[in-house]
Amino acid sequence: MFCSLAACLGVYVAAVWLYENFRTPVLLVLQTLKQLVFRQKLSQRYGQWAVITGASDGIGKGYAHYLAAKGMAIVLVARNAAKLNKVADEIRAKHGVETKVLVADFSKGAEIYPQLEKALVPLDVGILGKCRLHASFPSPSHCNTLIGVWFCTVNNVGVSHDTPMYVDEVPQQTLWDLIHVNVAAATLLCNILAPSMKRRQRGLIINVSSIASVGPSPCMATYAASKAYMTSFSIALRDELRPFGVEVQTVRPSFVHTNMTDFLVTGKEKWSKNMMVRVDNFMAYAGCTIGKVDMTSGHWSHGLQLAGLSLVPEVVRVYIFGLINKKLREQFHVQNNNKKR
Repeated sequence: MFCSLAACLGVYVAAVWLYENFRTPVLLVLQTLKQLVFRQKLSQRYGQWAVITGASDGIGKGYAHYLAAKGMAIVLVARNAAKLNKVADEIRAKHGVETKVLVADFSKGAEIYPQLEKALVPLDVGILGKCRLHASFPSPSHCNTLIGVWFCTVNNVGVSHDTPMYVDEVPQQTLWDLIHVNVAAATLLCNILAPSMKRRQRGLIINVSSIASVGPSPCMATYAASKAYMTSFSIALRDELRPFGVEVQTVRPSFVHTNMTDFLVTGKEKWSKNMMVRVDNFMAYAGCTIGKVDMTSGHWSHGLQLAGLSLVPEVVRVYIFGLINKKLREQFHVQNNNKKR
């Protein structure tokens, strides 16, 4: 009797693990085959415009180029105007699509949202993005055909501290920035802009979370917690918006070589460098999942990492993340001490 119960439990656990880890690749294959038969451009399915936040560097810039290559007009959003204009010029020259720039500072907190609501709601904007009141918005006629692509994570209007730190070592302003940018921004913008997307009965929201969301991360505690929030929020939002024809995709990447992860490759040890995926390689896989699956790691190697982590209990995941982060923290302190000598 006991052996039968244990066998049934084992089969159930295996079935759950297989579902959680093979659901995305199976759906990706099926949806790819479907789209080979029923071809439809992204601009036809979602709208003419793709609005990308955190678009001046890294993953956000990668998404901008990918979607522009698919023929979509691009709205770039970030706080560095010079970088945004440079990326916009690159996109126009390489892909020949219309490109607009919006300058936005997302660390301002609650004070910016009444202005955002006042500026965006009358335009019937079908996007999720951030911008200051004085930013140049697309015209109302264009806003009726916008695809909503919202990024809130590493290099996509996301912040983290430069290196792994204990919570008491992180400057308070950095902690507030983490909360304002990684948590509050996506939540409030969805609250403000989801109604117009629901009225239009179409749209796509891409929330970039992180592999850190699957387990608490010592020395990156606040960042990991903000990513866990993003994953949970996105999954719930997906269920809320599905009846209205609005799609939500959650992306949970592991290490991608961007400006925010430069500190991981500055040391002499090669293990961290070998774990990195270049942005162009990441986008080659992540781009293929757009409009096909609602949950992805963005890259096949990251999917293997997530599958492996899901096999172990949380206490082991905490130990693994803590071991990596504490090692990086020690390495950073050694480098700093050497520079001071």
